[in-house]
Order: sequence, then C-alpha cells, then structure tokens
Amino acid sequence: MRLNAATAEFDRFLAVASVYWANNVRPVGPGAGTILVEVLHQDLRVALRTLTVANGLRRIFPARLIVLTGSDPDWHDALWTRFDTGLVRKLAAAYQADDVLDVHELVDTYLASGAGRPPGADGPGDAAGHGGWAGRGPAFTVAGRGVPVATGREPLDAAELAANRYATAARLLRVPRLTDAHRGGEQYRRIVARTDAFADAYDRLFAAFTPDALVTSHVDYNQWGLAVSAARRYGTPILHVQTTGSLKSYAIYPEDLDAAPSPRAALTGRIGEYFEKTLWPLRESVRHGAELVSWRAKGNLGRPSWWRGGATASLDIRTGTERRQLRAHAAHRFGFEPDRPTVAVFNHAVSDALGTNVEHFADLADWFERTAEYAAERTDVNWLFVDHPSQGLYDATGFFDTVADRHAGRANLAFVPSAKLAKNLLLSLTDLGVTVRGSVSNELPAYGIPAVQAGWSEWSACGFSRVATGVDDYWSVLDDAIDGLRAGTRLVSTEQQERARLWHWFYRSAADVPTSLVPHWEAGQSDQLLRILRVAMQHVESDGDPAFTAVRRMWRRREPFLTRFDLAAADDDLWEG
Repeated sequence: MRLNAATAEFDRFLAVASVYWANNVRPVGPGAGTILVEVLHQDLRVALRTLTVANGLRRIFPARLIVLTGSDPDWHDALWTRFDTGLVRKLAAAYQADDVLDVHELVDTYLASGAGRPPGADGPGDAAGHGGWAGRGPAFTVAGRGVPVATGREPLDAAELAANRYATAARLLRVPRLTDAHRGGEQYRRIVARTDAFADAYDRLFAAFTPDALVTSHVDYNQWGLAVSAARRYGTPILHVQTTGSLKSYAIYPEDLDAAPSPRAALTGRIGEYFEKTLWPLRESVRHGAELVSWRAKGNLGRPSWWRGGATASLDIRTGTERRQLRAHAAHRFGFEPDRPTVAVFNHAVSDALGTNVEHFADLADWFERTAEYAAERTDVNWLFVDHPSQGLYDATGFFDTVADRHAGRANLAFVPSAKLAKNLLLSLTDLGVTVRGSVSNELPAYGIPAVQAGWSEWSACGFSRVATGVDDYWSVLDDAIDGLRAGTRLVSTEQQERARLWHWFYRSAADVPTSLVPHWEAGQSDQLLRILRVAMQHVESDGDPAFTAVRRMWRRREPFLTRFDLAAADDDLWEG
C-alpha cells in the first residue's frame, strides 16, 4: 500500500481506528465464520472501502478477518508507484484483522519449492493442466489454522485458468494481444508460473476456511480473479467495492453464478432484473433527481465518465441551436462534412480485463481494428475514433496510433486523443456512440444520443443501449443505425433516455452510500483524509451509520448493490426524502 500522508498522522489514525473497531465488530468465538478481504491495491482509499465493508459484515455475524496483500515486480512495474506491506499490516491490525497473508510472498515460496511441473507438454501457457501444483504446494498456516496440501477437489477448470493466464499476461505486458514472441519471453513464463501458483494457493485457502464472504476491489487477473474463481467454486458470496464516490459495492451470490459464464456476466443479469423490478417503477418519484444528476454529469469527470480526460465542461449546451453551432465548429476542426452524421467509436483500454464478461470479438483490439476497417468502407458518415484517457497505463505498443496510421488520409475518419476533446464538443458532434463495454453506453443515451455495444457491461441489460448478440449482429446493428441516422430517424426513444437518466441517478446517488467511515473518493489520500476519519471515529457514534445499515440490508436481502436507502419500500416522496 502507498501512503501519501505524514507517518505521524497515519499512526494517530491507526490508534483511533483500533479502539473504534475493537468496539464495533462482534467478538470472535467458537463457530465464528471467516471473511477474506483483499488489500492488493496500493491506494489507501481502496483499502478503506474493502475493510469497511468487511467489518460491516462482522457486525451481522462474528467472523475472523483475513487480509490478503502483497505485490511483485511485474505488478509494481505495470501499475504501482509504491507498495508497502508493512503499512497494510498496521492498517489490518487497526481494523481488527486476525491475520494478514502476503499472497505474493506465498507464491514466491511455491516457486522456490520447485515442487510444480510444467502445465502441459507444450510448455507454460497452454490449457492442458493446472500447472502441476495440486497436492504439491508448500505447507502454510493462516489465522492459526494449517491449510491442507490437497483440497480433495478437482483443480480449477483448465480453460478458466488458461484465460486468466492470458488476461493477466496481456495486462502486465501492456499489450492488446499475446504473440508467439510474448509467449517465448521470460516475463510471460514467470507470469504463467505465478498464476498457476495463485490458483492452487487460493483453492487451498478456501478449502481450509470455506469463507462466508470475499470482499475485493477487482474480480480480474491472477491476484484478484483467481480468488474470485475460488469463491465461485466454494459457494462464497463476492462483494466487489467500487473505486469511486463514497461507499459503493456490487454483490454476487452463489445462486447468481449457477448459469452465468462469469461473475461479471452474472452481475449484468442481476442488475437488469433489479432495474426492471425495483428502479423502473420509481421513475416518477425520482425524475427531478435524475434530471439533476444528468445535468451535473455533463461536467463531471468522476467515474463512470472517466473515458473523458480533458478539462471539465465550461459551457452548458442548453438549446438545439447552441449544439448545432458547436457541432459545426467541431466538424470543421476535424475536416468532416458538416451535414453528415458522425459516429464516435470509443476505444477501451486494450489490455483491460480481457474476456471477463460476454465479448463477441476475439479481444478489444480486434473489435477496434475491425470497426475501423468497417468505417473506412462507410464513407456516407463521419467517424471519430477516440482513445482511452488512461491508454498509456494499459498499452505499451502504440496500438491506437498504429490503427490511426493504417487509415491516414481518409477524409471521413479522424483519430483523436480523448484529452484533446471537451465533453461539450464531443456531445455536440456525436450522433451515434459505439463501444464494447465503456461507460459512454450509459452516458450518451441520457443526452438523447444512441449507443451500440459490442459486448456486455454491468448495465447493458437495463434497456438504454443496443447490445449486439454476436459479431454478425454487431455489423447489422451498425448498418441499421447508420441508415437510420442518414434517414433522420430518432434512434433513442423517450423511454430509453429516461432509463439512462434513471441509471445515472441510481449509480451516482442511490447506490452511493455517504458514510463518515469512508470519505468520498475526491477527498484524496493526504493527511486530510486521515483527519476526517479520526474525527469520525472519535466523535460520531456508530449506531445507525449508513455503511452498516446498507451492508446489513444488502446482505440479508441478497441485493446486488449497497443502497443509500431502502428502495424496496420507497414511495412517491423518495426524492424529497
């Protein structure tokens, strides 16, 4: 974990937090359960979210708390600036954890033991086997309990393990896809070996404790995703906190995973059901709030609008005339025919969590390249291709620029870094948005702009974007949408726009729990954050704290989110309340 605050201020906070949590979780006795909580992210704000949700559960039932932490050179080089496990141990002790397991150190022990074998005849990286660790991993003890060497279960499905290896290697190598050259490299072989060791270590850990919950900030890659895979195999609920807003978390329960291809896909289905059953009937009572949130989101750079990287909007587009004026300026800037419709294609971070939801193309790069080829043939519209603002953290190959160079000289195609586009300009120019799973698919419909998705996102079952059912359907959807644009057909219904605005309201308001135990993300990581927490824990009584109320409601009702208030019992005065 990284500390962006004074050590003395951190120590003062820890002293207060230790007293607070010692008096605010149930004591552990015989028969107590176990909660695994991940602190594998360097940001203190992420740790506060996972630990607070875990302790919210410990107010419902007594449980040991085991913290998973650690890092390795590959993760450090790809993502982190600093990671100090000593700070995690201090924080975990203050939050009354029973033990801290450095899972990366454990994996190092696995590899040093030399007890494994190559996963298949073709060498590391194939799907032929588990990696050779089942029944061969080193002994280790957690929370005073010896972890069994063998679980008595079949190892993780070979195809699932191979997919995790691939996605982890692509992310750590920061490449859109793996080539034979990557597979022949030392770093790739190291990543594969560590991934196989993670799979066995998590299997054994879950077999030893059969945890009541896994609280995590991510559900992808080896260090997080294989814990999620183990949770699925052992029937453990997964609470997935969000790195935005105040306290936000999704929840995925064992029964959700029975027929779903992945945890993210299961979540998509549950969100769609919840939206129809609980949210949509409330649309009249929250209409004012939904309109307000959508208005504020025009200039808001907080997630889920992190695809936009430049300065906040300094101008509110209030009328159609103002939009047309700005649109004409934008078309001139990019050399577009001003009277033609413009399709904006939003490139996703190309190595990000490959294959973790339903995606119809081979990978994110394949979708982007093939869409650019399609666009080159559709000269009847303008095409604006926008990169991801964090692309540099996910791609070391210059992928976006390579595709742009491939199509240089085509008058109807423009490739533009998102940081160079004001949000108002983008909203004024775009007539159709295209993405795989990006947040533009929920933002654009809120402003009356249709969106097409080539894959699933959390919200893609909520009815405000058009989600392709396969590759062939994707091309058909694009053809239909472009033909509709040229014919002047309105492609977003009033209901779709209302649904998108309702989702805006829900994600930014109803599913965001304000609590003094988790300062808003925008409070940063400095001394100020620690002082806010110290004051809250010393002077604000915990009874009825929104964090605890929300966790209890979500857990007992098996709801897919934390919510600020009880939506199931909401009435016409909800917004006024």
